[in-house]
Amino acid sequence: MKKLLIAIAASGFSILAATPAAFAHAGKEHAVSQTAEGEGVIKAIDAKGASITISHGPIAALKWPAMTMTFKTEKPELTSGLTVGQSVHFVLKNQDGKPVISEIHGK
Repeated sequence: MKKLLIAIAASGFSILAATPAAFAHAGKEHAVSQTAEGEGVIKAIDAKGASITISHGPIAALKWPAMTMTFKTEKPELTSGLTVGQSVHFVLKNQDGKPVISEIHGK
């Protein structure tokens, strides 16, 4: 009986040890493919186009309230033709755990 209890306890601990890694891996796969859309007004554009500051409304998919944030852009040319004060629709994607603008268009 004692050997049975030891075997059950050992297998239980090995399952617990494997579980966090499995969840972390599954979470990363999910995060990479996750996108969210938002609308807002451009407050600033980095001269090199590497980032853009947007005052955006709530983004339900991310459970974010309305706020002003600076986002990196996936490609600098995404900001071409955009101006401060312009209303925009944008798409965010998760890149290494951070939101990055992958698409942005004037409204």
